[in-house]
Amino acid sequence: MNWKYRPDFQAFPGVKLSYGRQGIKTDIVPAVSTTDEDAAISKEKLMNRLYKPYDPQHEIKSGATHSLTSGNLKEFKNLLINASDVREETAALLKEKERAYNAITGKLNKLKKSLFKSFYKKRIARFEEESGTLNEQKEELTEQLRLSVINLEIDAEDIYFELYQNIKEAFQLLKRSKKKWDFTSSRATNRVAERTSAVNTITRSEIELTERTLPILNADEAAFCIHNVNGGDIYFFPAFMIVYESKKNFALIDYTDTAVEFLITRFIEDEQVPDDAEMVGRTWFKVNKDGSPDRRFANNYQIPIVEYGQLRIQSTTGVNELYCFSNKEYTSLFYKAVYDYMDSLKTAKKLLANF
Repeated sequence: MNWKYRPDFQAFPGVKLSYGRQGIKTDIVPAVSTTDEDAAISKEKLMNRLYKPYDPQHEIKSGATHSLTSGNLKEFKNLLINASDVREETAALLKEKERAYNAITGKLNKLKKSLFKSFYKKRIARFEEESGTLNEQKEELTEQLRLSVINLEIDAEDIYFELYQNIKEAFQLLKRSKKKWDFTSSRATNRVAERTSAVNTITRSEIELTERTLPILNADEAAFCIHNVNGGDIYFFPAFMIVYESKKNFALIDYTDTAVEFLITRFIEDEQVPDDAEMVGRTWFKVNKDGSPDRRFANNYQIPIVEYGQLRIQSTTGVNELYCFSNKEYTSLFYKAVYDYMDSLKTAKKLLANF
């Protein structure tokens, strides 16, 4: 396409990822809504950074987001960053032209309505020419704005499509867990000094599971997002995971570089027990080594022990996140769906390497 304004603009390509028996292929094809983070989530993340309620040495956290990208996806990441830069520049230019167009058309309309408009014929003609030029530039910039987003198209064989659909269904169930937490730190307790039966002291923050789009990428559908209090949120796309903090600070992780683990964990719950959690016992707020209540504390009381589902997500590139959900069955189903999907991709990669 020939541009009158910004003639050096190049439309960004779309990316087509194909999953099949021949492995995973990436094709660049000609290019043809973003939800901001909720204020509550942004506030939670900022408070965590400003008032960390734990010693940094016990923090459960991924490496720096900019360093997490898989080697085979670094080129694609650079393409996304370049597209984001061009989009911001184009959006700023478009806003500038819209302001100029509105100013000129406002003056033009006043002159045309004036009783003395016959005295302003040359000025009216000049304003009409300027408004026409600005309108053309606006239309061109609007089209360039559309072309400065990467479009992701997924072409998968039935087996991969079905496995990803399992993740989709399991995620919808996991969203229904009454409580969802990001475990941000863990330290071993001094059970004698602290008079507790807990093996570890956990710092946790409530999170949400959502389906969101990203401003850096146009995909066929929204990704499944697990929010992360002390780092980038994790987005599950069919082709890869994205750890996302901002348009400039994100990482693309190949599923073949990723591992998930599931564990049923027992938690001494000092808050209200969620309706969908299983209570398996009780302990005392202050307890002796043999499990009996410490009689030195007059207001000692019992605390429920519940079982939760725990999900750890790690990668060879440095992702390290630990989540917990009140519904252990839903957590188990989500883990199984994600594990099967990752395992199928890893198997395909190994088979391809043997040829």
